[in-house]
Amino acid sequence: MKATAAYFMAAVLSANQVHAECFDGTIAVISPGYTVVHKCNVYRQGEITNNVVSALECAILAKNAGVSVSTYHPPTKRCIVASEDGKDISRDGTTYMKRIFGIEEADPFAVELVEEEDPFLDCEGEKANCRIREANLKVDLATVQAQLVVSEAESAIGKADSALLKDMLASNCPSQHTLYGVVGGTEYRFWCGRHHSPAGEREVHKNVNTFEACAKLCNARSWCVFAQHGIHKTVCHLYDRKTSHTTQPELSDGYWNCAVKK
Repeated sequence: MKATAAYFMAAVLSANQVHAECFDGTIAVISPGYTVVHKCNVYRQGEITNNVVSALECAILAKNAGVSVSTYHPPTKRCIVASEDGKDISRDGTTYMKRIFGIEEADPFAVELVEEEDPFLDCEGEKANCRIREANLKVDLATVQAQLVVSEAESAIGKADSALLKDMLASNCPSQHTLYGVVGGTEYRFWCGRHHSPAGEREVHKNVNTFEACAKLCNARSWCVFAQHGIHKTVCHLYDRKTSHTTQPELSDGYWNCAVKK
């Protein structure tokens, strides 16, 4: 039982990684029930939103709008939530994301673009790209396996481990971005990749491996208003600064996830 819980924790942590570079066929779980597959250098016409910090945030906009296709362009930080009658158009540097209902689908795209053979193909470079794609697929596989563990958690592990899994899902980034969730009996609003000013923390805790554990440190302190957990470092900052859960954090540099008590 303990080994199963530990494996799930590792899988959830792997799912938090953000890949800026596009690779055809990459599968990303945006949230339970909403999974997309990537296609590079094409976009579908639709509504444009500026200042979107990542492809994941773009896919969340499409999910919240009830739309199955979105496109992200990293250089301009623009997101296009596709319209029903939008056309697919070639465009270098874009990541086209389409919702799928099963990872076994061979080709989820209605329009297939013709790719010409590159006469200047660098074999060593292609091998490196294949290794990167393999690593991405391993992360996606771990995410799917983690969701299977969650679906059987109540019957497969004890109550304590089951509660821990629920707390980790409630605080999981990026799927909980802008949403509310309960961790250890306290309700928070979660901001993934967005945060308030990191200055002025009241307490700093090192070697805090998960966002869920950071939130629980805030739970244990009556003065704590919000917590920020490092995306790239296992550090947790606790703040007593008056901050509303309805206020969107002003910073989006990708260094911190933020949880504000409701």
